[in-house]
Amino acid sequence: MKLLYSFMSSVLASALLFACAPVSTAENASAFSKSETASAVSASSDLSREDAPNLSDPADPDKESTSPFIITGSSDDAVAEQDGSVYTIRTAGEYTITGALEDGQIIVNAGEEDDVKLIFSDVSISCSFGAPVLILSASDVSIKADTGTYNTVTDLRTGDASALEDSDENYDAAIYSSCDLKINGNGTLIVSSTYDNGIKSKDDLSIKKVTLKVTASGNALKGNDSVEIQSGELLLISTESDGIKTVNSDVSSKGNQRGTVSILGGQVDIYAACDGISAAYNVEISEEDSCIVNIYTSSFSNEASSVSEQYLIIPSSLYSENYDYYAYLYNDDDTSGQWVKCTYETMVYSGRNSVYYGLVYHASSSYQNILFALIPAGTIPDGSNHTASTGGDTRNNTMNGYLITGIDGSSASGDWVQLSSGSGGSGKTTYSSKGIKAENEVLISGGQISIYSGDDGIHANAGDPLDNGSYGVGDITVSGGVLEITSSDDGIHADNKLLISGGTVSVVDSHEGLEANQMDLTGGTISVYADDDGLNACSGSSSPLIRIMGGAIEVTTPSGDTDAVDSNGSFQMSGGTLLVRSGNSSGMMAGSIDVDGSVTVTGGTLVAFGGICSVPSGNSVNLYISSGTSFSAGSYILSDSDGNTIFEFSLPSTYTSVWIASDAFRLNGSYTLSKDGSPVLSWTQSSASEGSSVGNSNRGGFGGRGGFGGRR
Repeated sequence: MKLLYSFMSSVLASALLFACAPVSTAENASAFSKSETASAVSASSDLSREDAPNLSDPADPDKESTSPFIITGSSDDAVAEQDGSVYTIRTAGEYTITGALEDGQIIVNAGEEDDVKLIFSDVSISCSFGAPVLILSASDVSIKADTGTYNTVTDLRTGDASALEDSDENYDAAIYSSCDLKINGNGTLIVSSTYDNGIKSKDDLSIKKVTLKVTASGNALKGNDSVEIQSGELLLISTESDGIKTVNSDVSSKGNQRGTVSILGGQVDIYAACDGISAAYNVEISEEDSCIVNIYTSSFSNEASSVSEQYLIIPSSLYSENYDYYAYLYNDDDTSGQWVKCTYETMVYSGRNSVYYGLVYHASSSYQNILFALIPAGTIPDGSNHTASTGGDTRNNTMNGYLITGIDGSSASGDWVQLSSGSGGSGKTTYSSKGIKAENEVLISGGQISIYSGDDGIHANAGDPLDNGSYGVGDITVSGGVLEITSSDDGIHADNKLLISGGTVSVVDSHEGLEANQMDLTGGTISVYADDDGLNACSGSSSPLIRIMGGAIEVTTPSGDTDAVDSNGSFQMSGGTLLVRSGNSSGMMAGSIDVDGSVTVTGGTLVAFGGICSVPSGNSVNLYISSGTSFSAGSYILSDSDGNTIFEFSLPSTYTSVWIASDAFRLNGSYTLSKDGSPVLSWTQSSASEGSSVGNSNRGGFGGRGGFGGRR
């Protein structure tokens, strides 16, 4: 969903409202050249990180091969040509590779109909002048880590890969493939790169059985068309970018939709500075044999670099597609700096008529200074070919954007600005560091998934154009599996629809727990803790609506300006159980259930502790309200006069207000709410509504605070 952002001034411009992260003056920079990116640093978080069943690190330098390098073909035609330390394979076949190749390359440049299989058998490959494994042409290539063997591929290139991103000579991965690539075998493969991506295919990337560790400054795994993990043990680390990424969202000539990340089995542990999984189309996680996915992003990842996502803001009157826009990062010690390309991200709006281009770039904290330059489109910056540039600025680390205010000849001027999401107390990162993000849909039907994210735990975008001619639907569906999410922002956010029909979903900590334009909870076990809204139906393409039709649901929020259930539209319940534990203030602050429309309960049992903002109306089941009884921490049972249990639950602290609606309540029936075996409330349901209430019981109140969709 594209958002409109407000633009406000201070000195020339001092604040912008948006969502993405920190970067600022010194004398003119003298040395324009590329340098190595910053090293990863350990980060901390205010949120607790529980131990998950994480994979152990398979890397062991003592196992690296030191034997002579040999490539053996399976037939007379399967021969690798040697030119110094570069070995080129030009024909189909099976090639067994062993030994150490220092500062060399394996290149596959076979026919477009040729299938090539590379068998790594205790091999160690490193290269400083290109991709260590470079697949230029073939029909299909597989790399097998032979059973029981230990293999390494190390990209030793330095500099800024993004400065060459449009160049055919870049080949921006330690293992780079121009065709479909399969990684498999029962051995171990260790891939590392401080240059850019770890393993990349311009087409489909699939992984099976192998024990794989990838450490990269770019994406650990990148398949432009798709990434599929069938089995194996994968430890994926991205120190400055996303863990797993797809790029294309068109339809192939064979009718296959591109852009999906699929995890079908095995165990995948992801540590990423930015998004754990970022899919151009869908993310699909299902359990065939077994499937474990652990994702840590931003400060939850001990491997995350101190790299932030920042913005160059350019007024539409000054922006030109004839130029590429670059940031040059440097220090005052005469060492080489780093060129970083600023790529189009979004439009920024100021008032009714002012429009600005928002260009994103990633900046390492190891550089103190920065300048911005306009380079003729398609040209690689060399320090002398810029058309215009700002002077050298000391980076203002309290701001995350730089606004170009004027261009006069070869000089550009500007000032620092702040982009902020206005997320109302969210501790999210100002750049995208979601656990799982998809431009269309997220579909989870099985597996054990743990997410610790500096942004939304799971997020689906709606409304953005896809390469297939449609628009992202923004839906998230959970039909099975076990999910545990700790998030600095939303636990699960669907721009359009969220459907949970099965499995176990636990949002351990979040700013807003579950958020969508429309939310259908029909089954499964759901528990949510949020410091703002627990369940939130926000504005979108349809009328906001929360519907509960089944399942066992618990929602807890603290005291303050919070609502356990908040709908900018209506709330409907026809089955299942819902326990709400919210703050005690009524109406103006904390609310158990707060809606702009109506609350209707036609089935199931709903017990709502906390401030009474909205209660059922219309064709609803019978209701009991209490606003003067003290409910202390402990275990509770709601039962009828025959001793039949209607609902069991626990309270962690004291509450003074509750309302209960249940299809088990019959007119003239008697009911008791007991704590630890002792009655706390007893009543006869002599009418549709019994007990006492406070304030205006169905005024809707302040639902609508949480409607910030946010594509980022």
